[in-house]
Amino acid sequence: MANYTQIGQDLYADNSGKYYNYANGAYNNVESPFDTMSNKINTMYDANRKNQLDMLRQQRDKAVAGFNQQKKDLAPQYQNQRNQVDVVNTQGATRARELMAANGINASGESLTTQANLASSRQNALSEINTNESHAIRQIDDQIANENDPAREQAIINAVEAERSGKLADAWQQAQAQQYQQMMDWRNSEFQRQQFEWQKQMEQQQLAAQRSASSRKSSGGSGGRSSSASPSAAPSGLEDAYNQYLQAKAEAQYMYDNKIPNPNSGVGMMYASMVVPKKSKKR
Repeated sequence: MANYTQIGQDLYADNSGKYYNYANGAYNNVESPFDTMSNKINTMYDANRKNQLDMLRQQRDKAVAGFNQQKKDLAPQYQNQRNQVDVVNTQGATRARELMAANGINASGESLTTQANLASSRQNALSEINTNESHAIRQIDDQIANENDPAREQAIINAVEAERSGKLADAWQQAQAQQYQQMMDWRNSEFQRQQFEWQKQMEQQQLAAQRSASSRKSSGGSGGRSSSASPSAAPSGLEDAYNQYLQAKAEAQYMYDNKIPNPNSGVGMMYASMVVPKKSKKR
């Protein structure tokens, strides 16, 4: 069950900093200073987070499209290199046949060796081209994977949320300070109001007593001992307000002296100093 503390005229707060008014036997939530500040902070950081993520995704999509185009461009480039190997191989075979024919060599072991060497050279060249192409594709794929790495988005989210948390913590402390000051101002105002009412009542009673005594004196009195009206005690409402005020000051003094937060109000030591009476200078 929530613990409600009155902090103003028809205004209450719970331990989470929510504000309420009381009507028809129920506490109804109303917007608190922290609600106002936190809504502004969350709106700002939601927009900041979205803008940064949108920018990252646009850059990523553009980069990935460029890398995919590079992969498409690789195929004709390396195919041209393969074609060039075949051209060189064909030219080599033709020159070898012409050379052997000129030397009267035909279908000999030397001819077979030459053909084998040409075939081996062609295969080695094609294998090197294929390896280079695979390596180039793998490098592009690595760059695409880096662009699509979820950690990049998560890094942005973590940074924005860390900054948001800090701003919300600052807003919470500020709201708690305002709440505590508001409560103390209201209690002090209530005490002064009820003190004024009590003093007014006392003056009225004294005036009535003076009139009564003057009336008895003018009429000769009754001969008996007259008793003056005694001042009435302070109304219970004033006593309650005064006791609450003293209790709050005592709690704040204890919090200030022992450097601990108030577990009920959630207001820390820094707010206790607001109601700690200043020591009077020695005369």
